[in-house]
Amino acid sequence: MRSFTFLSCLAAMLCVTASAAIVDARSQVNMGVGAQTNGPWAVPRPGSYIETKEAIVDVAAADLLSEAQAQLDASLASSSGIGGPARLELPLDAISAAAFGSSDVEKIIVSQKGDFTVLSHRDFPAVSVRIKQLYSPPPASELKGHDVDPDAFCDPTVTSWSGYIDTVFGGKSLWFYFFESRSNPSKDPVILWTNGGPGCSSSLGLFMELGPCRVPENGGKPSPGPPINGTKWHPQSWTNRANVFFIDQPVGVGYSYSKTDQKVYTTEEAAKDVYAFLRVFFSAFDRFKTNDFYMAGESYGGRYIPIFASEVADRNHEVERKALKSGKKVDRDQLINLKGVMIGNGLTDVSKQISGYYDMTCTRRGGVEPILNIETCKRMHTYVPKCRTKLAEHCVDSFNPDLCDLWMSKCSEEIEAPYFYTGQNPYNIKDDCKSGLEPNLCYDVTDDIRKYLDRDDVRDLVGAAPKDQIGKFASCNMNINAGFSRMLDSAHDNGFNVAGLLERGIKALVYVGTLDWICNFNGNYEWVKTLDWSGSETWKDAKNYEWVVDGEKAGRTQSGGGLTWATVYEAGHMVPYDQPDAALAMLNRWLDGQQL
Repeated sequence: MRSFTFLSCLAAMLCVTASAAIVDARSQVNMGVGAQTNGPWAVPRPGSYIETKEAIVDVAAADLLSEAQAQLDASLASSSGIGGPARLELPLDAISAAAFGSSDVEKIIVSQKGDFTVLSHRDFPAVSVRIKQLYSPPPASELKGHDVDPDAFCDPTVTSWSGYIDTVFGGKSLWFYFFESRSNPSKDPVILWTNGGPGCSSSLGLFMELGPCRVPENGGKPSPGPPINGTKWHPQSWTNRANVFFIDQPVGVGYSYSKTDQKVYTTEEAAKDVYAFLRVFFSAFDRFKTNDFYMAGESYGGRYIPIFASEVADRNHEVERKALKSGKKVDRDQLINLKGVMIGNGLTDVSKQISGYYDMTCTRRGGVEPILNIETCKRMHTYVPKCRTKLAEHCVDSFNPDLCDLWMSKCSEEIEAPYFYTGQNPYNIKDDCKSGLEPNLCYDVTDDIRKYLDRDDVRDLVGAAPKDQIGKFASCNMNINAGFSRMLDSAHDNGFNVAGLLERGIKALVYVGTLDWICNFNGNYEWVKTLDWSGSETWKDAKNYEWVVDGEKAGRTQSGGGLTWATVYEAGHMVPYDQPDAALAMLNRWLDGQQL
């Protein structure tokens, strides 16, 4: 039987249509990048850039960087309309500032009037960022009533940016949007958001969940008029309180692409890309670098976010240790002000979460009547303890790729597959998925989002590469998903990383919609309650109670030792989509350090 294992907690896509050929290809994967990808023994390879250590410092730097710059120039001279852009090396020196007539990088970018500016950084010679200002609202005095500027994108009330993170090795280009806060951008926190998959675009988070605008359901018919007409202002956006990034990663997702067909199939490698981007961005937009910074994601974000945040924390630590050893002050410009992580309906430790599928479909612990018949549930019940033991033994405690793969497939077949065969929505157990799982993911609006982002005028406005260069927009890339699956990337215990972040004073919010099946609250609670860190007893002793929004019970919560656990009633996999008011209230209270 085809394996469903890797699809536990997809952000927006399931591999239910993956061919046997893709599954069989597991045995052909070159595991030379490190058998267990979250270990320190993972070997860097072209396309990654642990460049300050292995990839550049130990090579003839001048020759390598000359070649790197040539490759970068070639990648930038593309059909996306950015031939000959302004280029800035950061930190900006006096000569460059004089050449551009300003020492303010942001002003220089704005002066390009909608064209890209290329930002590079001395600490990351193999990486650059192409960025443009999408829109900046005119002074209130110039607005007439409720007129909307036809040149605006998504939210006509805030300044927005977009661009690509370009890497020399492998020619990778990762797409991002950045929306400033509706409240106080200079002081409000900065949040990086990624959807999961792996292989799914964060446009789903932007246009369907927590972004400043939504693409309304329109039966797959593109809205007429300028791009702003294709979206609707979203009052419960997380940009009410924060500056928010939406990033399409890894390469090949959404508008992201590679000129050399370079692929990234491990979360650790993707983390290097994200870290380098953040360093370049905060160096250019220094008005945000002292703001509190948070990393957030849903679904496979339960794997992404602990690893991405660990990369930031560890690189911050390296900077601090280097300064200590040299007897110098820490250069605060080299630090990222990471304060917390948010994981929504995540896949964090499959060995513990596997039992949640039985609870959700065969017992009332899922909050609904049992979904599967007694005979099926009896068979599932016999496999739950066996799968917890074998997955922990072969995928977590030690790593045997063959046995891990075997048990991931077997446990998926016995415990996950029965629900898929019902045809119910895996993201909301109360929905019968009339829209179809592929390609609409059980939600009609995903088709509208695809059609909107494939409009030529929209792609031109935001600066995305055209269709004849990178193809049509897809919500999720099945090939990326299959590649991560072959690497068994989902098999690791990422709870250890969450505990490590908590030990370092980085707080965590784990929230779960109670109607989600694919990354359900029962399974998530299993890994959360077993976290081992110095504050674990404080969290365990804390009261578990119902939290309230606007006089209505919104879910249950428990908080202590830097960790907040929350469920959200009547919400599925995508909490901000199903319960936008509760999601925003939860965010605001958590950012303020309040009890939910």
